[in-house]
Amino acid sequence: MLRKILRVLAGDASQRPDTEPDSFSNPPIYRWRCECGAKSRGSDIKADTEYNAQRHQWGHGLSHPMPEVYAAE
Repeated sequence: MLRKILRVLAGDASQRPDTEPDSFSNPPIYRWRCECGAKSRGSDIKADTEYNAQRHQWGHGLSHPMPEVYAAE
């Protein structure tokens, strides 16, 4: 029974499409910068960077511009 399961699993692995990546790639890293000269202190994923940029804006009032979020290389 165990050998049959192993054969099925081995067969499934050989039938995978070649389009799947061999390993996981690193997600893009994002930063933010503002017209007032402030910038992010570190890199993060996009959702967290957008939230941190909003927090910067909220701390300075509604008339403050929204910081730009960009991908860092």
